[in-house]
Amino acid sequence: MQSTQRRRRDIVTPVAALVVALLLPLAILLGTAFLFGWRFQPIETNSMAPGYPAGSLAIVQPVEVGDIDSGMVIVFADPQDPSRLIVHRVVKELAGDSPAFKTKGDANAAADPFPVAAALVRGKVTWAVEGLGSFVTSVRGAPAIALLVVLPLVILVVTEVRDRRRPAVTDPATT
Repeated sequence: MQSTQRRRRDIVTPVAALVVALLLPLAILLGTAFLFGWRFQPIETNSMAPGYPAGSLAIVQPVEVGDIDSGMVIVFADPQDPSRLIVHRVVKELAGDSPAFKTKGDANAAADPFPVAAALVRGKVTWAVEGLGSFVTSVRGAPAIALLVVLPLVILVVTEVRDRRRPAVTDPATT
């Protein structure tokens, strides 16, 4: 019986350490993102390659319209399809009554055919992680709920039930 418990402990300890090593940085990143108002934007095309190739996950920080400069990479709602977000570089600010910008993907030969109104800008890209965007876009719906809600809940319930079944250990020095 004790050898089974020892083997189980020998397996559980490294697995628990691995889980903590993976989840702690993720929790710190998500907490920091929440506090600073950052958003995560998967980059789905190669229009910003090689700096931000398809499959990258961009970290998007809020930006004031007056702080947007040429050369800044911004995220904005597509003027032709507001449900779609685009990540492109500002080429120049356009003159006019309300602020608007000319944008272009780094890998594109020509600038975008439409001006981007300031109201469409969602933020600026501060950095990105290659490959993580593909994971984020693939884990949606039921798989996301299973991974982020059901799995931790099952782990919590199993550990609680196991702890309640374990007999209380008494210290012989106190009896």
